[in-house]
Amino acid sequence: MKRLTTLPLLLSAIIALPASADMLGIWVGANAWNYDISGSTRFQSTSVIDDIDVKQDLGYSDDTLGSFYAIFEHPLPLIPNVKISLTNIDTNANGQLTGSVTYGGKTFSASETVSTSIKLDQSDVTLYWRLLDNIVNLDVGLNAKYIDGSTTITGTTTGTATASFSTWVPMLYAGAGVDLPFSGLAATVDGSYIGYNGSNFYDFSARVTYDSPWMVGGELGYRRINLTLDDIDANYADITFEGPFAGLYVHF
Repeated sequence: MKRLTTLPLLLSAIIALPASADMLGIWVGANAWNYDISGSTRFQSTSVIDDIDVKQDLGYSDDTLGSFYAIFEHPLPLIPNVKISLTNIDTNANGQLTGSVTYGGKTFSASETVSTSIKLDQSDVTLYWRLLDNIVNLDVGLNAKYIDGSTTITGTTTGTATASFSTWVPMLYAGAGVDLPFSGLAATVDGSYIGYNGSNFYDFSARVTYDSPWMVGGELGYRRINLTLDDIDANYADITFEGPFAGLYVHF
């Protein structure tokens, strides 16, 4: 985690500033994310010749899933606000390999028909401090993300090979927003990132929200997740999930 050597300095700067939320607030929401998947993956091979393209070889296109979150904000100094979110990607496709590849010790032949399943379940616990809380908002903090991922490929003649990994990933978090006074409208961007030893992971979102007078709000936005693995449990990948989302939330 060489790039996290500045983390103690960041924490010191955060703790030195008081949280400035105006009042106690709780948000509980859900959204539908229509995402497109692109990139490549390989397992137990160090040769790029064995890269498998998730679109051309495996036949993936767009899909839709639901994600959920809860946010707790308060005016107490030093104590962080909390956001918990769940995003479970579980998608399947059928395709035909454009070339011969070795995956998980099995060699799949060129033009072999394959069915695949890609799973990337994510649970996030984000602790953040609000440095600005006016028309312009600014948040910084830390995100602990638990990732449970797997890719299963089954060929009509070769059989099945499965690659999997699961781990906690500590990430840096930042968010910024602008509120349009007296309208209930706001625009925000936020995201988490970590990179080390050739691997990196980021999860960024941009959204427009409307907070109605009746505790119910709506949001429209765009989300992009990228996972780059360089020999993580013998997994190599550069896969991106991105697309628009829409959702509703309740604000207490």
